[in-house]
Amino acid sequence: MFENPTSGKHIASISSVAFVLLICPALAPADEISFSRDVLPVLSDRCFHCHGPDEENREADLRLDLESAAKQDLGGYAAVVPTNLEDSELWRRIISSDEEERMPPADSHRKPLSDQERKAVRQWILDGAKWGKHWSFERLTRPEVPQGHEHPIDAFVIERLSREGLTLSQPAASTTLLRRLSLDLTGMAPTPEEVQQDDIEWTEERWLAQIDHLLKSPHHAERMAMWWLDAARYSDSDGYQQDATRQNWPWRDWVIQQFRDNKPFDDFTTEQFAGDLLPDATAAQKLATCFHRNHMTNGEGGRDPEQSRIDYVIDRVNTMGTVWLGLTLGCVQCHSHKFDPITQHDYYSLFAFFNSIDEDGRAGNGAKPYLKYESPLVAERVREFDGFVKICREREAEQRKRAEERFDNWLKDFASDPPSNYEVWRTLPPKVSSSDGTQFRVEAGQVIQSHGPQPHQDDYRVTLELPEEMPIVTGFRLEVFPHETHQEGRFTRDGNGEFTLTSVRVLARRAGSPAETQIELSRATADVERNTEYKSDWDKLYGKVKDTLNDDARNGWTTIGVETVEKHTAVFEFRDPWTVEPDDRLIIVLRHRSTHGNANIGRFRLALATERGETVRRVAGGSPIAELVTALGDGSDPNSLDPKLKKRLLDQYLLDDQAYQEAAQLVAEVTRQRNEVNGQKKPRNVMVLAEREQPRPTHVLVRGVWDAKGDEVQRGVLPSVLNWPADKTQSRLDLAKWLVDPENPLTARVVVNHLWQLMFGQGLVRTPEDFGLQGQLPTHPKLLDWLAVELLENDWDLQHLLRLIATSRTYQQSSDQTAELLERDPKNRLLARAPRFRMPAWMIRDNALRASGLLNTAVGGPPIRPYQPEGVWA
Repeated sequence: MFENPTSGKHIASISSVAFVLLICPALAPADEISFSRDVLPVLSDRCFHCHGPDEENREADLRLDLESAAKQDLGGYAAVVPTNLEDSELWRRIISSDEEERMPPADSHRKPLSDQERKAVRQWILDGAKWGKHWSFERLTRPEVPQGHEHPIDAFVIERLSREGLTLSQPAASTTLLRRLSLDLTGMAPTPEEVQQDDIEWTEERWLAQIDHLLKSPHHAERMAMWWLDAARYSDSDGYQQDATRQNWPWRDWVIQQFRDNKPFDDFTTEQFAGDLLPDATAAQKLATCFHRNHMTNGEGGRDPEQSRIDYVIDRVNTMGTVWLGLTLGCVQCHSHKFDPITQHDYYSLFAFFNSIDEDGRAGNGAKPYLKYESPLVAERVREFDGFVKICREREAEQRKRAEERFDNWLKDFASDPPSNYEVWRTLPPKVSSSDGTQFRVEAGQVIQSHGPQPHQDDYRVTLELPEEMPIVTGFRLEVFPHETHQEGRFTRDGNGEFTLTSVRVLARRAGSPAETQIELSRATADVERNTEYKSDWDKLYGKVKDTLNDDARNGWTTIGVETVEKHTAVFEFRDPWTVEPDDRLIIVLRHRSTHGNANIGRFRLALATERGETVRRVAGGSPIAELVTALGDGSDPNSLDPKLKKRLLDQYLLDDQAYQEAAQLVAEVTRQRNEVNGQKKPRNVMVLAEREQPRPTHVLVRGVWDAKGDEVQRGVLPSVLNWPADKTQSRLDLAKWLVDPENPLTARVVVNHLWQLMFGQGLVRTPEDFGLQGQLPTHPKLLDWLAVELLENDWDLQHLLRLIATSRTYQQSSDQTAELLERDPKNRLLARAPRFRMPAWMIRDNALRASGLLNTAVGGPPIRPYQPEGVWA
């Protein structure tokens, strides 16, 4: 396989690479002790918890994170004395056999130093205890490429392998390479047509052309956007209990477009931090700042909005630390970092950049500031929906035509042998109990009368055994009766005589099953509801029978204010009919949980329906089948039925025709979604950043508590990373410039590591969120630095880095593993083979949809709620 990166970039030709190789000096000895690689991680892991940056936990007033403190004369001794082991207290404590003196102490729950770690500390002191920064805080310089290989990535990897007596694996098969490259760059497997060309050898030109083809694909932009949306904690809803939807999706489309345009990462960063502060900022640049508004928003009642606002600012600082700097800043909101050189004052200086956003901590429609943004992509999505709606309606029309033919056949069969005794409503013997003590007796006509205790609130549980001759249950009817023993002869035994039914539940139990299945109710209607003009101390939310379906005790059905004292009726429709099996039981729960209480129904009756349609949709709804039976009994010719009755019969039949219902429901659902999308043509309220006219003062929050204000601080950056004077750190725009400044040692390293992780499954630093002292060391530190400088010197061109990686033999090698490789390098840290890693869930889903021909390749526009299996939210 060929090895050259693509032409036109910083080291894009063989000749330029060869020039770099010619001037390479000899490598440093493999056993040379490095402070940042071999000693500092040991000090951080074993010592800094008690002798590090956090002054609150510091013991013996000793710091080992600072050279001046570690080498300071402490009264005849020092922790570290260069070249002198005997006088170095650190060394004496490390090797001490006295448990009272040995460090780290046993009660610190930190492991003693290994022999290799002791050897490194010993040699470091003997060599003069040369100090330095943690590797990721060191200034970026381009390492010299090891000699002997055309591709710089391969040069660094092979040099490391050679020290272990290993080599790269053989190149992978052409189909494997094509699949690997397609999935890594686009998230999509190659098409069957592309795979069928595997007999053509991968030449250098063809491989480069394939890479460029995939980088230009809209799927590549979406694949990169998935990486960034995860980093940005993007969601289409607010999170927390209410989880209301939000309208930030135009920012998602903006991200995709930036990757399509291959926008330089420094500009990409600047616009997301401070697009609103750029000169003559465009709507798109302001939209970019939505990155920092993708946090969850909390509209929980009783919570102080200022506490939420503080949480949002903290989220921005922590996210910036993770995504751009690879630092664990979250703990610094409460105390100085225990391992990395970051103080709590440093943290709140970063906090100050985001503390004057014109927000007040509210959620939902109050989560200002907003940008009114009209997406140009909505109209295109609506046109697509219109085309699909047309197809669905044509299918529905065809299914209706077939259903009408089936209806004609059913009518003939029914008319030839009509039932002699047809029942629409069944009043079955009930068994009744209550949750709070009400007692019941069943009287003539299955009427249920309450008696005994009169609890303030109560739930009635009525169990009905379903007869085998009853094929289905489609709903039930509740009749509420007045009675002379009730208050004022009305509907309850206490209170003012008026009832309030707050919610209704229906459960079904199969024979032999201990479980009860909840039956969803789709509709409730009543003959009469509350008189809204009647003055009452009951909450005005009580009145509508439809509110009995929501399980909310703050509303429900009542007829208070209706002067006529007579039976009241409500009818409830099942969303789907219950198909009766032998010994089935139906349980109907009537809940009386109103805030006013003393409104429990005193006398009532339940009946079950066996027909769908108008029977269970109107209190006075008739039964077209019952009318048909009557007409046939009177000698009517089925071929000359009243057209109105025949239409009602057809409507009833269509409700039970599964093929037609599937087509009709699809039309309804697609039309609903189409209308929802069409409603988003209007400008959306996208959450963005905008400064207050009057900046807020910023304080250190003592122990991170939102209202415990300590010292006041000004805007500033992390001096341990890259120190800038105060006059250069006045705004979010300055912060963005600091992040992408070539002298910043972290950002380029972190970004390169993310790109490597996209292509190899794991980064060169296996802890991409932590480049600090507690993170892992890079597997190939010089390669990481070389790639970081390459990114900087090529104008932050992400596609250049991806192309460079894809053209390396390291990327193209086989993932086959030998027993020897598995034993020597089980985690593939040396990169002697290609990695094996799982696809993320979204990639699996997209490829399954594509393979089945169901993938919609449209890019952008309002989000669509994906399919959810039945019962997910039950």
